[in-house]
Amino acid sequence: MGELRATASEEKEARRRKILEAAAELFRSWSIADITMDRIADLAGIAKGTLYLYFRTKEALFLSLFEQQLSTWYSELEDLSSRVGGTVKPAVAAHVIASTLSARPILSRLHGLLHSSLGLNIDLDSVLDFRRRQRRRLTSLAPILAARIDGLSESAAVRFLIRLEPVIGGLAWAAFPTPALARALEEEDLEVFHVNFKNELTEIVTALLT
Repeated sequence: MGELRATASEEKEARRRKILEAAAELFRSWSIADITMDRIADLAGIAKGTLYLYFRTKEALFLSLFEQQLSTWYSELEDLSSRVGGTVKPAVAAHVIASTLSARPILSRLHGLLHSSLGLNIDLDSVLDFRRRQRRRLTSLAPILAARIDGLSESAAVRFLIRLEPVIGGLAWAAFPTPALARALEEEDLEVFHVNFKNELTEIVTALLT
């Protein structure tokens, strides 16, 4: 009986991962407003009714995708920190943070939606659970960063990680505009509004760490 339950649990988790992968794939080319639960279900190869057994709303699904992507990035930072001998200057840490985030455009774009689209149509308990899990990850990551970044205390590391969230979100809004705005910025007189996500984030993170 225990083995059967384990198999069912594994299958359920595999299906959940497949749903999130489908949502991520669609999000590479579509805005969240244009992505429907029907499209996600079709790409994941499941019935729409089955999809709703895992996620009650589209926003809840994308919040889970954000949490998955964020957790993976936190793990990457932990891994990078564990392989660094001694401490590094804030500018070096900022370069690493900006580079790893630039390699994760889905995560950066979802940061830009966290306090707008992803905050809608989700029940309070789900939001509380998400934030509490995030708090646990922050408190585990903070001492690792503090041990590797010159002059950074654990409490300052927690504050830095919390401040980083709206910074990434704001830059993502500017650096990854809607298709219509992106076309508008191709005009020569509007080039000044182009934002290089990696370069701008490196500068801001350096300032936050010093």
